[in-house]
Amino acid sequence: MNMKMVFRIFAGAMMISAVCEAGPTLLLAGDSTLDDYGRKPRPPYASWGTELEKSMKPGCKVNNFAKSGASTKSFIEAGHWAKLIAAVKPGDYVGIQFGHNDQKCNTKFYLEKRFAAPDGLFKENVRKFVSEIRAKGAKPILMSPIVRGTFGKDGKLYDNPNKRKISLQSYRTAMRELSEELKADYVDMKQMTRDLMNKIGKEESMKFFVISTGMIKGKDGEPSKDTTHPIAAGAEAFSKLFIDDVKARKLEIAELFN
Repeated sequence: MNMKMVFRIFAGAMMISAVCEAGPTLLLAGDSTLDDYGRKPRPPYASWGTELEKSMKPGCKVNNFAKSGASTKSFIEAGHWAKLIAAVKPGDYVGIQFGHNDQKCNTKFYLEKRFAAPDGLFKENVRKFVSEIRAKGAKPILMSPIVRGTFGKDGKLYDNPNKRKISLQSYRTAMRELSEELKADYVDMKQMTRDLMNKIGKEESMKFFVISTGMIKGKDGEPSKDTTHPIAAGAEAFSKLFIDDVKARKLEIAELFN
C-alpha cells in the first residue's frame, strides 16, 4: 500500500471520527441582545448567547441566527427563521428570545413591521417556532428577554410600558405561559438578570452595558445612554446565569456544557 493510499484511509477515518464526536448545536433566534453579527467583531457589543460556546463540551457549538432589530414578526418576514429551521438537525436545541422589539409600537414603521402583542401575534409566532423545531427532531428552549438596565430613583430596575401600556415584563409572562402550554423548557433570563442587577446595584450593573464604554453616539458628542445591549462583561455574566440555571434544574440542554 503506497503512502497516498495510507493518507486517504487515515483522512477518511479522521472525518468519520469527527462526525461521530459532533455533539448537538444550540441555534439561537433573537434580537440585538443576542446578535453576534456573524461572528464579526463589532466592539463594544457582545452576545451572551454566543458566549455560551466557551463553556460547551467538545463537538457542541452555537449557531447564532439572532438579528439586530428583530421581533418575532420581522424575524419571520425577513426570512431569518426559514434559514434557521433549515439548519436544524435532530438532537439540536433552538433557543428563542424576543420581546425588546416586539414591544415597539411608537411609530407607524414599528407598528407595521415589528410590533407583536404578547397575548396575540407574539404567542402565535412562538407556537409556530416550537412546532417546526419539534418537527425537525430538535428541542425548543424558550427564554424571556434580558432586562433593560433602567434604574429608578429608588435604586431598583423598572420596566417602561409603551403607549399601549405593554411592558417588557408582558413578554416574560407570555413566554412562561407558552412554556407551560407547550410543555417546553423555559429559562427566565429576565428575572435572573433583574435579580443579579438589583443585587449588585446600578453602578456595577452599568458595567454590563454599552453605556459604560463612553462610546460616542451621533453628531452631538453625547455619551451613549445604551443600557440595553451587553458588552463582554455582560455577555459573560448573563451566559453564566443561563448555564448555572439549566444545570441546577437538570434541563436536557445542560448536556452541552462542561
